Amino acid sequence: MRVLIRPGSGEAGKRVGLEESEVHHLRVRRAKVGEQVEVLDGAGVRGSGHIVQDGRDWLVDVDKVEREPAPAELVLAVGAGDRERFDWLVEKSAEIGVTSIVPVETEHTSGVATRLKPSHLSRLRQAAYEALKQSGAAWVPTVEDPVQLEEFLRRPRAGAGWLADAHGGPPPVTLDSGPLTIMVGPEGGFSESERAEIIGAGFSPIVLSAFTLRFETAALTAAAAAAQARLRRIRG
Repeated sequence: MRVLIRPGSGEAGKRVGLEESEVHHLRVRRAKVGEQVEVLDGAGVRGSGHIVQDGRDWLVDVDKVEREPAPAELVLAVGAGDRERFDWLVEKSAEIGVTSIVPVETEHTSGVATRLKPSHLSRLRQAAYEALKQSGAAWVPTVEDPVQLEEFLRRPRAGAGWLADAHGGPPPVTLDSGPLTIMVGPEGGFSESERAEIIGAGFSPIVLSAFTLRFETAALTAAAAAAQARLRRIRG
């Protein structure tokens, strides 16, 4: 069983408290005092411990801790479309190994009534954190505040850039561990002027399917293609 602890609290020999959501998880799983658990904090800590109780409080005594280096940078910059589908995107991105998710405001998101807004970010960040229990990853992806496309493109960018685009070429078969930023448009895609601006900023058009994909499907397909390409380079 995996248990999430607060980032920075995982130290061998330390007793740590748990968030209410984790306590609920333990109760649902009918965990017992003394039961061994895997410990993750979303900030590189992977360890082991055992469950203890102090009155009505559930805690974990951390027995052993290892710290994993941060993964290769994989950024998804995605049009801030429907918030429920964005929620699903964040959860699955954490399982794939995405390191950062940036909601981007575009011409086609401004008029969407159900679009992602800053008030939804707390829920998204919690969803990313809880997805670690499924994937067993040591690092949780960051979920940034929404940003205007023009502002995002002005940021300094390390490494390569992909643009999910029906007119692009196929993704590379292999990929090194250098930083990669992938841009995905919202429902309706980027406008022609936005597309030209993105390509002008150095992003290479990459086609992901013979069919039209929803933004969350396109983002995850692109992230999975990048993760597979990196694995092929590593494992040969």
